[in-house]
Amino acid sequence: MSTSRFAQVALPLPISEPYTYRIPESLLDRVSAGSRVVVPVRRRELIGVVVEVDGEQPGQDVEIKSVLAVPDPEPALTAELLETAVWMAGYYGAPLGLSLKAMLPGGMWGKSRVMIRSLDPGRVPGGFGADILQWLERKGGQASIAAASKKFKKPVWDAAGRLARVGAAELVVEPPKTGVAPKTERVMVLDRNKGGGGPTLVERKSLFKNRPRQRELYETLDDLGGSAPLVHLKERLGFSPGVLKALVGHGLSRVEEIETLRDPFADEPGTPPPPQPTKAQDDAIDMLEVLDPGRGALLFGVTGSGKTLVYLEVIRRALDRGRGAIVLVPEIGLTPQTVSRVRGIFGDRVAVLHSGLSEGERADAWRALRSGERRVAVGARSAVFAPVQDLGVVVIDEEHEATYKNAETPRYDARQVATVRAKLEGARLIYGSATPSLDTAARLDKDLIRLNLPDRVGMRPMPQVKLIDLRHEPLVEEVRPIPWSQELDRAVVETLARGEQAMLLLNRRGFASFLICPECGDVWICGRCSISLTVHTAPPTLRCHYCGYEAPLPKECRECGHAIQRMRGIGTQQLERMVTERFPKARLARMDLDTTSTKWSHHKILNAVERGEVDLLLGTQMIAKGLDFPNVTLVGVVDADTALYLPDFRSAERTFQLLAQVAGRTGRGPTGGRVLVQTRRPDHHALRYTVDHDVEGFLAEELETRKSPPYPPVVALANVLVSGTDENAVGLEAARVADWSNALVEERDLPVTVLGPAPCPLAKIKDRWRWHVVWKGESQAIGRVVRYAAERVAGKGGARVVIDRDPASLL
Repeated sequence: MSTSRFAQVALPLPISEPYTYRIPESLLDRVSAGSRVVVPVRRRELIGVVVEVDGEQPGQDVEIKSVLAVPDPEPALTAELLETAVWMAGYYGAPLGLSLKAMLPGGMWGKSRVMIRSLDPGRVPGGFGADILQWLERKGGQASIAAASKKFKKPVWDAAGRLARVGAAELVVEPPKTGVAPKTERVMVLDRNKGGGGPTLVERKSLFKNRPRQRELYETLDDLGGSAPLVHLKERLGFSPGVLKALVGHGLSRVEEIETLRDPFADEPGTPPPPQPTKAQDDAIDMLEVLDPGRGALLFGVTGSGKTLVYLEVIRRALDRGRGAIVLVPEIGLTPQTVSRVRGIFGDRVAVLHSGLSEGERADAWRALRSGERRVAVGARSAVFAPVQDLGVVVIDEEHEATYKNAETPRYDARQVATVRAKLEGARLIYGSATPSLDTAARLDKDLIRLNLPDRVGMRPMPQVKLIDLRHEPLVEEVRPIPWSQELDRAVVETLARGEQAMLLLNRRGFASFLICPECGDVWICGRCSISLTVHTAPPTLRCHYCGYEAPLPKECRECGHAIQRMRGIGTQQLERMVTERFPKARLARMDLDTTSTKWSHHKILNAVERGEVDLLLGTQMIAKGLDFPNVTLVGVVDADTALYLPDFRSAERTFQLLAQVAGRTGRGPTGGRVLVQTRRPDHHALRYTVDHDVEGFLAEELETRKSPPYPPVVALANVLVSGTDENAVGLEAARVADWSNALVEERDLPVTVLGPAPCPLAKIKDRWRWHVVWKGESQAIGRVVRYAAERVAGKGGARVVIDRDPASLL
């Protein structure tokens, strides 16, 4: 009877089922559920994750390969994280391997390279094999199979195999990298055993006679706790290599190589803890303390009400009980500010996880959390997978933000994943927002309790909000085409005169929205996407914000040759130029995707504002979230209508949230603040409720608009996106998906409505035509359709089919 054991291994590939591998006897004690393993896949090696041990053995006629290696001393994923990945795969209809891939830093996955090495070129007199061997000789004797295939413009696997069989060449597998190597540093350590714990002061006088610098080094190390990095001793304290070497040579110290954490925030000062909590904050903290493990709460607090203090106090109490915490923020731009606040209380127990860090920094943070060395994880969306030991609290700050939804497979929503993980680990879940999403608000009657922070800290009043009707309000004609009202102009002048700061929001980057010929009307459209190219002036280019295509700014029309091209629509670059000319003495900073593409750029801009080195901060929605600057007394919204009429059912909700959030950036200091919102639709409910800061009123009216026709949260939604390079093939495949969907719904009698097929509002992106089919219905029924489709609906005719459950948008 066979005693072999087998492992089900999920690979980071778009395949639905795990592969089965035999566990060698030498690795039996290393392989368990959650372990990373190196396994052979066809003619390469990949890293996968074990999802089950002792799974069913395939039939006797199936060749079973063996696990090659186990790179980690313990499983990379806990049982709870593994179960969360299984839930993600089922709920979102995503391959399990890709769900697991999302949970680990990119550096922890890898693939091998198969190399072909020349041994005896003369053994093959001619033909394709000889051509390969001659090319290898010119390449120094070896090259990768992939490089050879590229060189000869066809696969070379079969020829390489024949060369290996006759001894003319050999195939060598370079194993995959199993992760980003830990960073190490050399440290000098005192040898305390010398003289039984170190020489006394009297002994030192004799020991270091005529060697004062060695004695100084010894006593410096003693003062530093017995050890210090060599680089610190040499570069900061000025000890020469000779002195360091001499101390080691006399047996009084040794040099060791130790692991060190790559922490990009190590030198950042923590923000001091907030003041004592208010009565409302205390009540919220007490309610969260008695919340059942695995349950959630919505901390519904106006901007400036002190939600952060509540988060920090609940985390502090969890840490005191030996548990850990995760704090999620919607964008990496907010991470430094959040890290500063959390580190101000919890110090070096905090680790940061987000995509703006290097692979090494992310891997080090992951290891520190997995080992328990650090207990609090802070980061954007993917930090929901942080391997925090004994997770006790999960905070989702600004929970209404769409950035919590992942745009690539697996298309998970970090808010939903956090709910599942909190239940599995018995953690308390805190949603926080001044403008909660309609989806979250709808859960208050089901599985979330509501905690209110109705007033700002210090009872400061909410800022006055005024709508400026651009259809009738006098404009400053000199700055056309920017819609710049005289009232907003006066407000900026007065704010700057008082030495206060102002913020200007325009949620459109670039200089102008598009370039048009005034003679023939031709508009420059991206050749890869069905969207106009945006005009940029720094540097002067036409740029597509979807695929990144760039073209020089033309001097004449490509169709009729007309020499003058006109720009239409305004962006932040044009606003910056206007403000610079209008207020030449003001110190300006612009914050959008173009100015924050480099590491720490967000941090530098916000620090400058906080230090008072910026008078006017202008930008896109980046400036609307989570910022707390008491000297900002004016917020101007240059055009509130930019996203109001997008063909998406959440456009009004997104507009209201953006306006309410940016309004909350002012009035946080003793001098108060005001908000001026320029619009051409002051009667729209998304703007009317902004004036009175009436979140409840907006949610109630917006919910009514979602009932007919029904949209979330009234019904659940899934968007099936079909894309490909052949427009006709994509349309045919979308029709096939729609027919399959209708047949399934009818056969199973499911409460689901199938809409489409239809072209997406953005019909082409990155050379791929896009059609979609939308499923609407009861959540469990949508889940059944998603699971059926994940196993049975695959793209044909070169088309790709992607299922996006609970989409953030239908664009």
